[in-house]
Order: sequence, then structure tokens, then C-alpha cells
Amino acid sequence: MKGENGGPWPRLFAAAERLAKARSLSDVVDVVRSAARGIIGAQGICFVTADGDHCHYVAEDAIEPLWAGQRFLMSECVSGWAMLHGEPAIIPDIWRDPRVPQTAYAPTFVKSMVMMPVDTGVTEAAIGAYWDRVGAIDDFAVALLEQLARLVAAAIRNVSLQTSFEIVNQTGAAVAADQDLERIVQTVTDAGVELTGAEFGAFFYNQVGEDGESYMLYTLSGVEREAFAGFPMPRNTAVFAPTFAGQGVVRSNDIRLDARYGHNPPHEGMPPGHLPVASYLAVPVVSHSGEVHGGLFFGHRLPGRFSAEHEKILAGIAGHAATAIDNARLHAQARREIAARADVEAELRQLNATLEQRIEQRTSEIQRAFTRLEESEQRFGKLVQGVTDYALCMLDASGIITNWNAGAERIKGYAAEEILGRHFSIFYTPADREAGMPERTIRIASVAGRFEAEGWRMRRDGREYWANIVVDAIHDEQGRLIGFAKVTRDLTEKRAIEEQLRQAQKMEAVGQLTGGIAHDFNNLLTVIAGNIELAERALHKGDEQDKALRAVGNAMKGAERAAALTQRLLAFSRRQPLSPKPVDLGQMTDGLAELLKRSLGELIRLDIRRGEGLWAVEADPNQMESTLLNLAVNARDAMANGGILTIETVNMPLDEAYVARHPYVVAGDYVMIAVADTGTGMSQETLAKIFEPFFTTKEIGRGTGLGLSQVYGFVKQSGGHIEVQSREGQGTTVQLFLPRFTGKAGPWEGARVPGADRQAKGETILVVEDDAGVRAYSAEILRDLGYRVIEAADGAAALRLVERRGQGIDLLFTDVVMPGMSGSELAQRALALRPGLKVLFTSGYTRDGFMRDGRLEAGIALLPKPFALGDLAGQIRRLLDG
Repeated sequence: MKGENGGPWPRLFAAAERLAKARSLSDVVDVVRSAARGIIGAQGICFVTADGDHCHYVAEDAIEPLWAGQRFLMSECVSGWAMLHGEPAIIPDIWRDPRVPQTAYAPTFVKSMVMMPVDTGVTEAAIGAYWDRVGAIDDFAVALLEQLARLVAAAIRNVSLQTSFEIVNQTGAAVAADQDLERIVQTVTDAGVELTGAEFGAFFYNQVGEDGESYMLYTLSGVEREAFAGFPMPRNTAVFAPTFAGQGVVRSNDIRLDARYGHNPPHEGMPPGHLPVASYLAVPVVSHSGEVHGGLFFGHRLPGRFSAEHEKILAGIAGHAATAIDNARLHAQARREIAARADVEAELRQLNATLEQRIEQRTSEIQRAFTRLEESEQRFGKLVQGVTDYALCMLDASGIITNWNAGAERIKGYAAEEILGRHFSIFYTPADREAGMPERTIRIASVAGRFEAEGWRMRRDGREYWANIVVDAIHDEQGRLIGFAKVTRDLTEKRAIEEQLRQAQKMEAVGQLTGGIAHDFNNLLTVIAGNIELAERALHKGDEQDKALRAVGNAMKGAERAAALTQRLLAFSRRQPLSPKPVDLGQMTDGLAELLKRSLGELIRLDIRRGEGLWAVEADPNQMESTLLNLAVNARDAMANGGILTIETVNMPLDEAYVARHPYVVAGDYVMIAVADTGTGMSQETLAKIFEPFFTTKEIGRGTGLGLSQVYGFVKQSGGHIEVQSREGQGTTVQLFLPRFTGKAGPWEGARVPGADRQAKGETILVVEDDAGVRAYSAEILRDLGYRVIEAADGAAALRLVERRGQGIDLLFTDVVMPGMSGSELAQRALALRPGLKVLFTSGYTRDGFMRDGRLEAGIALLPKPFALGDLAGQIRRLLDG
């Protein structure tokens, strides 16, 4: 169950952090949908909530669609069983468990499953995990699912609590501003239904008749008023009496099992036709004077729907209602007293006295509430200050530090009085500050809402440490940016451990690379050496010239394959010499269409889609063509039974929000070229290795494992990036992003075809090469082409020939790396002596010199080794002919 992050625990911890920040049930569901499958290691995940007597499959993440958005009776599904029994349903084989509806699961991939109840105390829910084989469940997966269920339950409770506080506050504000008694009570009743999840709620006004048992239905919520029209008002029975007497809250998981229930003749329980009630919650509404105004009653047909938390919340709602009713009555009383002219002065004095008393009482209550708020803020401050593993600080909208905790002091070394009021860029290294990293952090967080990255940061004493940084934007109620919350973790030790792991992995990769190179070159050397030996034997016999020519031809092919292998390795390592030019990728793909069709064969249809107003890019045209052909051939091999290959080019601006999700990308304008096939696709394990050199899924002899490595190296060397999406059975899409070139691209002319050998015109060439074999080969080719050749084994000897009077030299052909004096230094000194001298460099490793950002310096002519006669002849003629 290990993942690329080291195992399920980091994913579980990451999910826990996200759940702690959830602000709605949809936030919680998003975490389950995006993270649960990776944590548990299952092929499918579902999140289910109870909706009455049905299970509602809110979300799922599976290898094939199941029941997302559907509802099933709780008695007919495994999730319902888990929620009803409050325990996990662990089913190693669905065909052997009677709780599983066999007909429903038969068409699916599911063979084993776990359904874990989520004990939220607010609403019933469950998380399910599916596997596609029997017996796939282990105790570790069940434990992980149980841990996730606990985290989700806590998150739902937090969300419910936050929502409840908001509703309570909104209700308090609404009823405090209202003077209409009916609207006040209706608002309170509606809020109670929303807070508790009751099916219906009612407020019964406490109007006592002569017999002491007359209660009037004042408001109703959740059902129409006609639902109670045919029933008498509740009487002073054992169930209702405690509420109307103001004795306290009455809560029952199942009122039908309550000892006080059913003793109210002529009925035993609810009258016939009454709304079904199992869960029952009643809260008295008592004024500050002790008068019982009435009671709030809430019911649900299912048992166990109300919790102790609901009692506390509704007690607060009832308090708001009591105050509002008091105020409304007072307001009505004032109107009546003003209308009654006779005793207006006495009653007004009495009213003022009452108001003064109430104001004092309210002021005292507000003071107590303010004191409680101060105490709460102090507790929160102590909590923040108690966090020492994280550096927590607040920034204003411009990045000025406004708050600082003990963890920040421990990690960064600054005391609060030293750092408050300074800009947070002080924590960045000088290089990052110069590169504008602090400003970029604020900009991305402002646009995307969050910025997260890792990098080196500075402590107060100047020491660097490796940090994980999360910056969240904070907005006010009007949506205006007012600042940022910044959390920093010191990951220096963790990074050191990971660096050791990366070093071990790098050594393993180097071993794989060297092994692959040795294997391929040993094969090629066998071909070259063996055919040369065959040619030698044939020539000694004297009468087998054709056999000797064939052997020489085969040896030459082996040498060409060796050169191509070297070129692919240079491309992967981003060391191949590129000659970039402005290119219109749309024209290029159109021009390559016929060649691509021939390469793909008759079973594959080519679909080229060219975007409008396509920007130019700057890239090596020959390498770009090779890249497209390489990707097309890979796609062809993945569509053995035919299919569609789509090549699409489109302008693609990448903004800061995209960069926030892909930190390795620089924001700007790009041209995206996508190569998509409808082939077999790849597994995630294969997808993670596709750019590794010598990694191939093809059978032996059909692939070197360097094709995609070469593509990767070329794109990176060209300043772009590459993304690959693939799923088994659904094909593969390779997207290449190349930076926009602001100039204009010339017409596409296709790949350059080498011309015929060009003969000399009486010129003299100075060949400088420290390797005697290469020098002899080069001189022999040039003499064979008709040139006069002078040879030198090093730079000093060559310089003496250049200095010699009367020595005519038209072109200097020199190696770059030589003992004593390099080819570059030789060329500089020779040009100082002979300003018009032509210079052609050669090298077996392009990093030897003349490369800037993967491109040849302007004015430099370089012939990479190994070179053929035609390449050398063409380069020399181009230089000599100007």
C-alpha cells in the first residue's frame, strides 16, 4: 500500500489537515473523494449519508461507475446495515454474505468490501471501500478506514457546530430587530428545525385555561398547518407538563419507549393519523422574569436523531426567543399604554423604571458576555502560542507581519518585538529576494487563495533551513483582501533523510543507465568489430570483394546506430547542441502529415487539429520533427488493432493559478502540442517510469527505452515542459508546452536532407587533433576530397604552423578538448594572427564549450563526433564558400 509519498500515513495526515479546515459538508466529501482511495489502497470509495429511511450515495470514486447520487432503502444495502448497527461491515467475499444485495453488485467489479459507519452525532453517514478481488481486505486497511471515519466524523461535527453558531447568531439578530411576535416565533421555530434536522417543529403558546390544560398552536415548521388541524391541542400530560412548567429540556431517542408516554386517555400514545414521532425534543421558552412563554417541540419519525449538542444549541435559541417575546410584549404594551390616555403619566413612569431595570440587566449580561469573549480570545491566544512545531504568523495585505507565535520564534529565531511590523521577505535568501519570490508568493496567494511551496529560508542568525510554507489569503465579509495567514514547518531533518533516499535511488538509476549503455554498446561493438574482421578475412583471400563490402556496410550501420544511441543519451541529459529557429508548429504538423500516415499504417486514422492564430515557438526544427515522429510511433505500437491518433496545436497561456499547482512551470504564453492515441494506455506504475532511460514495455528488440527520454530532454532543453495523462484501456495523451516566440516564424521547409560530397577547390586545411586515429581519419577524408592537409597533434604545434610565414591556411579544423591548449584558445590566438581564417570545431561532448542554455553560441561552427564524410565535407564547404 505504499505510494509515491512513502505510504498511507502521510496521505492520511494530509487529509486530516484538509478536514480540519473544512467549512461545509461538501468540503468534507471532496476530501473523501480525492484522498480516501489512495489512503486505503482500494479500487473504489463511496460516501453515504442517511436520508430518512434511505441511504444516499453522495459521492464515489471507483474504477467504474456504481451508484453516485442514488438512494436505496437502509434495510436493503450494506451502508444502511452499518449505519443502523453502528459497526463496520467487513465482507471479504460479497457472494458469501447475506447482507449484500447480490443482484445489485453482480454487474460491478466489487468482490470484497468494508462499510465503516461515521459517528458524527449529527447525521448518520458511512464510508465504503471496494476491492476487485476476494479476500483483499486486511486489518491495516480496516484500521486506516476507521481512522479516516473518525477524522470525517470530527470534521462533520465541526462543520455542524460552525453552522449552528451561524444560525443561532443570525436568528438572534433577526428576532432582536423584529417587533412582530408571530414572525419572531416562526423564525425561531424554523431555525430549530434547521439546527436539529427535525422533520417538523412547533411552538405552543402557554395559554392556561380554567382547567389548566389549554395550549394554542402558535407556529409550525416542516409540515403544513393542516397536519395538526384535526387534533386537539396538547394537554397537561406527563410528557408535555415538564416543558410547559419550565422544568427543563426533555429529549428522548424514542418517545414511544419513555415511561411517561402512553398514559393520556382516551389515547395510548399519539392519536390515530398523527404525524409519526420517535425522536423527541422539547425546550421551554422562559422569560427573564421566570414566566414560561411556551415550548418549542421537535420530532422525527426515526429514533436517535437528537443529541445533547442539540439541547445546548436550542437552549440558546429559546433564550433569544424569550428575550424577543419579552421585547415584543413590551413594545405592544407600550402602544396600549400610550393609547390609554387616562393613566399615561403613571404608567409611563412605571415603564421607564422597567426599561431602566431591563437596560441595567441587559448591560450586565452584555458585560458578562464580553468578559466570556475576552476569556475565549485569551484561551485561543494561549493555544496558538502553545504550538511550537509550526511557525504561525499573520500578515497584512502588503506582507507586513502583524502576529507572531512561539513556534515562529523557535524556528526563525526572532522575538515578537523584533519582527512585528517588518516585511516577511526578511525570511528569504538574498537570491530569492532578488528573484522576486516574496512578491510572487503574495501574488499567487491573492489570485489562487493559497500558495504552498518548499525552499530554503533564513533564520535570524543567518543559517538556512529547508521549510514548507503555506500562505492562505484572508478576506472580509465583502470579499476584500485584508491579509494572509502564514504557516511554516522546519523540514531540514526530513529533507536530509529524503536526500539520502534520493541519493540511493540516483545510484540505482546510474546503475541501470550504465548497464543499459554497456549492453547496447557491447552489442554494437560486436557488430562493428565482427564485420570489420569479416571484411579483413575477405580482403586477404583476394577474391571476395562483395563479401568484404557487405561486411564494411554492416559495420557502418552498427557505427551509425552507436552514434544515434549517443545522440539520444545527449538529448536525455539535455547536452545535445540545438540550433533553434522560429517555428510554426501548425505548419510543421501539416507538413509531416504524409510521413506520419506512412509510419502509422492503414489501421490508424490521423486527425490533425490546428488552433487559430497559432503563436510561433523557438525550437530546433529537426529535433521537433524527430520528437513528433517518436511520439507517433509509440502511439502506433499502443494501437495494434487500429485506432485514432490526434495531434492538436493550440495557444495556451499559463497563469499564476496554474503555476501554484505546478511549481516547476514559469507563468507565461505557451504553445501546446498534444499527441493523443486511443490505445492500450498505461498503469500508474508504468506512467511513473516512462522518462527513465532504457525503461521500455516493448518486447526485446523492439525498443531501446530511450525514445521518451530523448523527448523529455529536448523539451526541457528548449525551455518547455511535458505532461502525460494515461489510463489503462483509455489511451494516452502527451502534451508538450513550448514557450511563445514573440517574433515571426518562417515557412516550414521540412527536414534538411544531406547533399552530395563536395570536392575541394585547392584550399589548405590545418587538422589539429590529439587522438592519432581520429587525426589520421580526418586527414585521409580531406585528402580524398582534394584538400591540401597539414596535421598537428596539439595546439602549440598548430600555432607554430599558423605563425610560419608563407604557410597558406584557409581553414582550421580543431578538436575542442586537448592537453595544454584547448581548441577554443587555439582559435582565438590563430584568429589574432590571421583575422580571415575560417574555424570548424569538433567534439565528442557538447558540454566541452560553446553552449549557452543548451544552444550553440552565435557564430560557432561545431561538428559533433562521430561524423561521416558527407557531414564533414558539407560543413567545410559552407564555411569556405561563406
